[in-house]
Amino acid sequence: MRSARCGLTAAGGTAVLVLPGALLQPGELWRQVFAFPTGRAEVATPAGSPLPGHLLAELGSWGWYLTTALLVLGGLAVALSLLVRPPRTLVAAADRLAIGLTTAFLLAPAGRFGYLALPVLLALWSRTVAAPARPTRIVAGSRQPGMLPAVVRGAGGGSRR
Repeated sequence: MRSARCGLTAAGGTAVLVLPGALLQPGELWRQVFAFPTGRAEVATPAGSPLPGHLLAELGSWGWYLTTALLVLGGLAVALSLLVRPPRTLVAAADRLAIGLTTAFLLAPAGRFGYLALPVLLALWSRTVAAPARPTRIVAGSRQPGMLPAVVRGAGGGSRR
């Protein structure tokens, strides 16, 4: 039930944000979302890329079709994984999104290496936000504020707070 509500919220939010632009300028949406990443835009990216999608696309027209087919298959595999085993935690959802984005960026005919920073950011962010709050010591052997040294506490190891 929660996943359906979350999916509907995401779809509704996406529709509210994307639909006006898609209706007002459908050609621009096509150019930015589909043509540029697949290397079919009027202006090609000036960056060279050692990523597999770009290297395959340079092999000729069949290379472009192959990398585009792999890109679609990668997207379908991620979608299938979401249906078969939906993520149950924030970290699992962010990891699945990072896997999908990494697949897309690696296989896009006009992908750039710098795009891979986004999946790394997602993975790190989710673990930072989802980490339970716990006290940490920056320097080994340092004492936390409000704690007396071991000599004052005595042999019992108790502390005054």
